Amino acid sequence: MKKKNFYVITKTPLRVSFVGGGTDLPFFYKKKYGLVVSTTINKFVYVSVKSHDRLFKENYRLNYSSTEHIKGGMDKIKNKIVRACLKYMNIHVPLNINISSDLPASTGLGSSSAIIVGLLKALHALTNKNISTSELAEKACKVEINILKNPIGKQDQYSASFGGFRSYKFKKDESVQIEKKNNKIVQKILKNSLFLWLDNFKDSKKILFDQKKNFFKKRNHYLKLLNIAKNVNENFKKKKFKLNDFALKLNENWKIKRELSKFITNKKIDNLYKDSISKGALAGKVLGAGNGGFLMILTNSKKLKKLKKYFKKKAIYDFSFYKFGSKIIYKKTY
Repeated sequence: MKKKNFYVITKTPLRVSFVGGGTDLPFFYKKKYGLVVSTTINKFVYVSVKSHDRLFKENYRLNYSSTEHIKGGMDKIKNKIVRACLKYMNIHVPLNINISSDLPASTGLGSSSAIIVGLLKALHALTNKNISTSELAEKACKVEINILKNPIGKQDQYSASFGGFRSYKFKKDESVQIEKKNNKIVQKILKNSLFLWLDNFKDSKKILFDQKKNFFKKRNHYLKLLNIAKNVNENFKKKKFKLNDFALKLNENWKIKRELSKFITNKKIDNLYKDSISKGALAGKVLGAGNGGFLMILTNSKKLKKLKKYFKKKAIYDFSFYKFGSKIIYKKTY
């Protein structure tokens, strides 16, 4: 009987984290708990996994920012994420894997986690294994944190898996409590925000290793970040959302976060932040670990046009709300 070939494509959203980033790191939430409020946006990672015919005389073909033609086993795959996911899933069939993204990696939008989530979802689909959203998020955490030893938290994997505007409470026992928020609130936040590209990519590993090294000296900073996240989370439950109140907490969050490591900010970022505030912004923060990627600037409808004009020589992005997590957009057996 002829073996079936398969072709799967997944679409996984990137995310914007508002408050609580850092409290999802294991060295903090295992001592207390962590809380992050974030949303997924209309920028995506696409992963396709396809049967690779033996006539190609290679076991794996990978296309991402580089191309790999692997004639030997999976140990010869250079891409650490792909190699780790294939080993974790124990899949040993010839594959053609393509990874593409609307935006580059290292921009502070959780792209590496989105790739892992999208690839694991595709690999489960081709093996006909059902997987819940929670299982997908936890498996992505296991690959990225336990196997690849990346010094990151758990928010990105959960955000990419579940999607939408949610809060994530990371408990000592490794369980995660997830609450969906009012979509109208995040739509208002994003509508009144602009995202400035900072002209450089960040080195999140360097920043996060430094944060871990400084943890005991900076423990009170993490407690303050947790309290801010709790306050914002409670305010999001109220019937009437006030943009100015949220802006105060966003600013407070950034001022504390920038002190967690000397690598989180720099003169250029600080000057852009000050310029935006002087021109009418209500708040600002660097997305992700810091020191590069995107600067989020929150304002109001009256000042938005003025700020866009002021920063017209910069690369300005508008992100929109996206309510779904990682999903299969194409599946075929032949």
